[in-house]
Amino acid sequence: MRCTGPIIAVTLAVGMTALWSAELVAQEVGQSKEVSPGRVRMNLGEVPANVPGFEKVRIVEDTAQPGAAWSTPPTGMPSPMFCTLSKGEITVTLEDGKEVKYKAGDSWVCPVGMKTRAKSTGTEPSVMRMHHLLRPGDK
Repeated sequence: MRCTGPIIAVTLAVGMTALWSAELVAQEVGQSKEVSPGRVRMNLGEVPANVPGFEKVRIVEDTAQPGAAWSTPPTGMPSPMFCTLSKGEITVTLEDGKEVKYKAGDSWVCPVGMKTRAKSTGTEPSVMRMHHLLRPGDK
């Protein structure tokens, strides 16, 4: 696995759909749900966290069809998370307009408040697993 390091905050794209961990509250483990056009999220469950200050880790996996696009909420990411792309390719646009391409096997970290814009840019669906670190009381 290649670790490409953290990426920096980017601006929110107008008209793009965002859906984050708070919306998993009603989603059962193993259940899939379309979270934006061409992008499906599966709730893989929660496990106790062994990171000081965090109670649990919520694991979700997004499958995005080629061309599907999404962005973070206007307030940015609600929790820190570790992401790994297991299939396909995504392109993330950074705040300064720079684009970073992630390919299968790449991993990165997203801090709280980070704002991103992403698109599945490969010829096959992209599959990204996200591990959200949740503090006590986070939903």
